[in-house]
Amino acid sequence: MPPLVSVILPSYKHEKYVRIALESVLKQSFCDYEFLISDDCSPDNTVKEIQKYKDERIKLHIFPENQGATINHKYLIEQARGKYVALINSDDVWLPGRLEKQVDYLEEHKECGACFSWAAFIDENGNHLKMNENVFEQPNRTQAEWYAHFFQRGNCLCHPSVLIRTELYHTLGVYNLSLRQLPDFDMWIRLIKHYNIHIFQEPLVQHRRFIQSGENTSSPKITNSIRDVMESYYILTNYFKDVSDELFEEAFQKEFRKKGKLSHNELCCEKFFLMLDGKYYMPSIPLLAAINYFFEIYSLEGMAETFKDSYHFTMQDFHDISCKVDLLGILPKGVVVDKSNDFDLETYVKVNKAKALAMIFLNRNSNLYQYCKKLYYKMKK
Repeated sequence: MPPLVSVILPSYKHEKYVRIALESVLKQSFCDYEFLISDDCSPDNTVKEIQKYKDERIKLHIFPENQGATINHKYLIEQARGKYVALINSDDVWLPGRLEKQVDYLEEHKECGACFSWAAFIDENGNHLKMNENVFEQPNRTQAEWYAHFFQRGNCLCHPSVLIRTELYHTLGVYNLSLRQLPDFDMWIRLIKHYNIHIFQEPLVQHRRFIQSGENTSSPKITNSIRDVMESYYILTNYFKDVSDELFEEAFQKEFRKKGKLSHNELCCEKFFLMLDGKYYMPSIPLLAAINYFFEIYSLEGMAETFKDSYHFTMQDFHDISCKVDLLGILPKGVVVDKSNDFDLETYVKVNKAKALAMIFLNRNSNLYQYCKKLYYKMKK
């Protein structure tokens, strides 16, 4: 008979902390679980520390080559036999009673897809950290309120506090392997489109922050910040896909440009305008996502008429917007190429020949491309 819970622990290079993580699981009051551990080819003694434990519930897998955190996590989910999956990172700590409280809740609330908790923060040495603002201390919300909150404020759920129904990984999909910074946020958005969640208003986990070394995946490094922007753009382009009209309307109707009962096509228009208005939690990317979404929907049956009749928004309006995104960085900050401005494009292209060449190869379908092409070959003579 399979266990009720599959506890999964993806480990990597945490020889100093993994025993603390293991013991916090093994000391839980709830005992009906399997303990699946997968080590991602740690270069230190992490595996040796794990192998010191002989509990029959522990099943250890060791990757011969480093796979990355998301693949390691996905592997463990695929091995899970329990009704629920609970996560612990190899450097985090569960507090007493965590499993029992969360299992009891999901057993009693069949409509809930997953539950989370607040988290206490500790440093490299296990000392408690005082945070000016604890992003994980969230109230409970309705499904629609969560859907709107994620769009406007971003992720605020503590990943290692989750207990989730295993079947949802089969129906909604597991973590996107291409994401490094935000795979959990992408998963929670897919989850909230179909199920509500519950937040325990108390810390059930201790989340370790590496203050001195900055080893956390979410540490504010330049590379992490760049990836965060790119992954946020991907998430935003998919945010309004596969969501019911009812949930979307309940979540965002206060933001709609048109009031009253809306058709499906009008709701699609509202999705475009929500992104266009830039109220997404990362304001640097909604315009590009809105343009991408418009490309997808405008040619669908009746959409052009709906934009024009219900919102007085025409293709010319869209073209005026689409020229504001300078992906190649060919223009100085604040400059938009249109018929009305007096920016000396010819002089700028002469000074920035490399960017002009990039325009030739990467933006072949624009009028600006044709202009840059003529200028470039004129300068070569």
